[in-house]
Amino acid sequence: MDLYFLRHTTVAVDNDVCYGQTEIPVASSFLQEASDTMKLVPDKMHAVYFSSPTRRCIQLAEFISKRPSMQDPRLSDLNFGTWERKKWSEIDEEELESWMNDVIYKAPPEGESYEQLILRVKDFFEEVVTKNYKTVVISTHASIVRAILSYVLEIPYQRTFDMQIAFGSITKISVDGASVTVEYINRV
Repeated sequence: MDLYFLRHTTVAVDNDVCYGQTEIPVASSFLQEASDTMKLVPDKMHAVYFSSPTRRCIQLAEFISKRPSMQDPRLSDLNFGTWERKKWSEIDEEELESWMNDVIYKAPPEGESYEQLILRVKDFFEEVVTKNYKTVVISTHASIVRAILSYVLEIPYQRTFDMQIAFGSITKISVDGASVTVEYINRV
């Protein structure tokens, strides 16, 4: 089974805004970026498509597949709780510092921790690999791609922050029985 994890295309939001599960529109460059990403996806017609329930991920999956994707909330980005849509500079400095010092296990107020995100992504992955799919395309977020890589490579999630996961990029993982191989990361 070949799994292609696609990060959604560029979004129309300032870089200094905290967003995760918030609906953010895609940038005006969507058609070009989506077309570029689509060229990198093999077996488009026969693939099974999953996406995060956010519109930015659904749009990319459906642009490539030309049909509805299966939306799965386990593929949602991190829930930043009360920090969603705030500028990073507007978040209480002590709260932010406390979170950043324990980013894996501490959740933003009314949000979720990366540990919770990792567990739901692991659950999704373990379920999908039991299916009889040949090609799976998953339109999602950088945090989800990092969680999958952390899981299959057996590395701490913190280490994945050093990995570039560009907008519109593809990460390929192949599964053959008990063998899991990361074929490539961040292909654009």
